Amino acid sequence: MDTAHTKAIIFDLYGVLAINGWQAFKARHFSEREEVWDEIFRLGRKVDSGQADYDELVELAAKQAGVSEAAVRYELEHTLPNQELLTYIRTSLKPYFRLGILSNASSSKVIDQIFTTEDEALFDAIVLSHHTGLTKPNVAMYRAISARLNVPAEECVFIDDQERHVEGARAAGMPAHVFTSLPDLQTIVAGLV
Repeated sequence: MDTAHTKAIIFDLYGVLAINGWQAFKARHFSEREEVWDEIFRLGRKVDSGQADYDELVELAAKQAGVSEAAVRYELEHTLPNQELLTYIRTSLKPYFRLGILSNASSSKVIDQIFTTEDEALFDAIVLSHHTGLTKPNVAMYRAISARLNVPAEECVFIDDQERHVEGARAAGMPAHVFTSLPDLQTIVAGLV
């Protein structure tokens, strides 16, 4: 990858910019039941792209986990910002790169629920799956954020915690890395500046 021409860094929301209760819910209730999780996951993708109702997802997850729908909603709707990463973005990335968020999310409300106005202002463009009717790893998602940032895909770097989403970015011509930790990200970015 020719990092000298990187002009934008694009971040996934859940698992990178935000600490997702959904991932903890999966680990707690479905780590030994992958086939059940796959059914829930497929329905979640339909919700993210506007093809299914959120209440259906909550009902299915509650039934399969043996917990109340209220418990499922609490975990899904209490996502916290990754403050350590946001501080790094504010102090070390914002001065040098255009910044974007690309996420599979069923509503724009999630941005307001997770971030302060100041945190949201760090980002030059935000594209969520419900805006496009598609979900990552569809290459059109990566092209949409690249266009919103007004930066060619090959001059963007995409950061996501899921390998299949990283592969989707690469298929769109965008260099990409799997997020594992802030120190790892700092090493990646050191090669970009």
